[in-house]
Amino acid sequence: MKNIRLLALVALMLLPVAFAQSKMPDDMSRRVDALLAPENTQDLRKLLTDNQRAAWYGELESYVLKKARQMVVQNDLDHAKQICLTVIDINLDNQEAVNLYQSVNAAIVKRDSAAKKAAEAENLEVFKQQASEAKIKQDLSKTYKTVTNTSSGKKVYLDQDFNNHYSSTTWDVMLGLVNVKALVREEAFSVNYGLSLNGSLFYHGEDFTIGADIRGDATVLAFTGPQTVTWSGSGVMSAASNALNKYLVLRLGAFSAGYGFGVASKEPEVFISPVLGAGFRDVRFGETGLLETGVDWYAGHLYTEGMIAAAGVHLGLTVILAEMQDFDIHVRMAVQDAFMLYSSGMTNDTKVTLAIGVGNYD
Repeated sequence: MKNIRLLALVALMLLPVAFAQSKMPDDMSRRVDALLAPENTQDLRKLLTDNQRAAWYGELESYVLKKARQMVVQNDLDHAKQICLTVIDINLDNQEAVNLYQSVNAAIVKRDSAAKKAAEAENLEVFKQQASEAKIKQDLSKTYKTVTNTSSGKKVYLDQDFNNHYSSTTWDVMLGLVNVKALVREEAFSVNYGLSLNGSLFYHGEDFTIGADIRGDATVLAFTGPQTVTWSGSGVMSAASNALNKYLVLRLGAFSAGYGFGVASKEPEVFISPVLGAGFRDVRFGETGLLETGVDWYAGHLYTEGMIAAAGVHLGLTVILAEMQDFDIHVRMAVQDAFMLYSSGMTNDTKVTLAIGVGNYD
């Protein structure tokens, strides 16, 4: 009986010691809290591993999982998943950790799927918006033309059925520094060099466009053939109906040309004629180019002795080199040809011109 009492007394004395050894130390929760940041995952793993054999290790795992659940509430799913994996890696038998991991992982999959669908919907909306803007620009380009105001730098949309200009008048003055003429006359061929000068002034109304071109050139230097002086000039009125075709112009004016001046043995030839023709003007070519072309009938052949027919054609491209405050600097490349057929032969006058000048086509 005394032995039983003695054993009971010893058991009562050892019970507090055993209980104290199975309870997690007070500072352990603070150490866990300090290691919950994502960058401290390895340190948290080491803390769990070092205390895996402690009697209170289960309480330590429960505390860590409690913190993981708090992260779920705060929508920090990725960090909570990482904490669960750390616990499972050390103790695969912790069913609480496995269940929490599965729940968190399912929530992450659902979240990512929703985010992907939202991103796809946003991309689709952006694509639709871009397609809509592209169609609007395409429709604008079909209906309107854009010109740039050089003083403000802003683009102005103009109705294509109106005209290409927001200014009511356009003008230019061009000096042909390179004016090479290939002349076939009386079975002789010569190549000559000279200068040219031309200018234009046009008015652009709501329903019509009207204006005039004045051109003149002279050659004084012969590369081949006899040293002669030749010249030509024209003054032509042009008009277009915007309702019919704003580019198509009818031409009416006068043309004159002189050949063989300076040759003592021959009489110089002078041809003066009314001009009736048609052409295209101010046709946009690229961003800064303007095309002009025309075909003219020289009615002077009707009253010129020995002349059967006469006509002329021209093609020119004007490009803006620099935009200034009140005018632009242009360069023009042009080809002109005048053809006169006689009963005894023909005269063909072809000129290639490179000119530079100023003007305003806005």
